[in-house]
Amino acid sequence: MLSTEIVIDPLFEGPPAIAHGGYTCGLLALRMGGNGEVTLRRPVRLGVPLRLARAGDGGLDLFDGPALVARAGPPGGELPLAGPPPPTFAQALAASSAFPGLVEHPYPRCVVCGPRRTDPDAFRIFPGPVLDGDMVAAVWHPAGTAAAGGQLRREVGWAALDCPGGWAAGILGEVSGALVLGRMAVWLADDLPADDTYMLTGWWGGRAGRKLGAGSALYRRDGTLLGLSRQTWIALDGDGVTA
Repeated sequence: MLSTEIVIDPLFEGPPAIAHGGYTCGLLALRMGGNGEVTLRRPVRLGVPLRLARAGDGGLDLFDGPALVARAGPPGGELPLAGPPPPTFAQALAASSAFPGLVEHPYPRCVVCGPRRTDPDAFRIFPGPVLDGDMVAAVWHPAGTAAAGGQLRREVGWAALDCPGGWAAGILGEVSGALVLGRMAVWLADDLPADDTYMLTGWWGGRAGRKLGAGSALYRRDGTLLGLSRQTWIALDGDGVTA
């Protein structure tokens, strides 16, 4: 039976006082089978009751009071997406050390990529540009809440795939301002051991006005593909209002 209410723990912050976009999308997708596509309509608040309701098309809506904040589409098949070949593990390590967010970050307390998050539950995924490669990459050692239970939870996988795409859109798309996630489609493999070491990559997918396309992927350190994501990001205007 569908639970009619969720509360997103403030631990999973993205922008200040706002739920992490990929994590939020993953929570909705989990109730639709684990994979699929989710659209964020407006910022999702942390620590407050949010109402779930079935949509007429078989999808799932998330409401904050009367306001629709997110919609998950019906689960589909394999994600129709192909990214560039993965880097080597050594290249991903080098890219992480060149993460530009270590110097300047729009959301420094983001649970996934925020350098000011040093608590055990912080993902600390730091995507930096791959030398001579048209992508960003990072190495990830799951810990804390992300690693609890022996297998990565589906929403944790969605969260991990989020930020590499956003940084790819910003770095490779040469966007100077802040971005927010607008839409995310994900495929994840079934077996995601929490005690493994992973690589993540992100790549640029073009721009149409304030909408920026990106993709990301999750790999074992040997290059075995475990997850793919297709994303739409929105460039913020000077007042922090999305298009």
